[in-house]
Amino acid sequence: MASANEIRQRMMEIQAAREEAVGPLLDVLGQRQELQEQLAALDAPYGEAFVTAEAGGWTTAELAALGAEEPARRPKGRQRGKRSATRKTSPVQASPAAPSASPVTLPSQDGVAASEPVAAGSTSG
Repeated sequence: MASANEIRQRMMEIQAAREEAVGPLLDVLGQRQELQEQLAALDAPYGEAFVTAEAGGWTTAELAALGAEEPARRPKGRQRGKRSATRKTSPVQASPAAPSASPVTLPSQDGVAASEPVAAGSTSG
């Protein structure tokens, strides 16, 4: 059976080997962190340059073909105004919240009015 000193010595050797093994990882982690910070600092200027290129007539597809990926975040600019509705609306619209809509009589397939009135906006009939 090993003495306490021998066990302690073996434990210290194992711990030293573990510390040596993690050293290169710690070095790379530090470099990686620095590069990520540099990349993050370039996000805003990259987004602005990308938008400028688009404003100059380049499409997103053309820029992608050149190797320029669309930025994750586009720079904040002026707010776009809401476009006016181009769809024509009917003069009378049935509100889904209005249960007291007046009944409408629909003709049957043979051209004679159906005997049961159907509420406006209903899909039955």
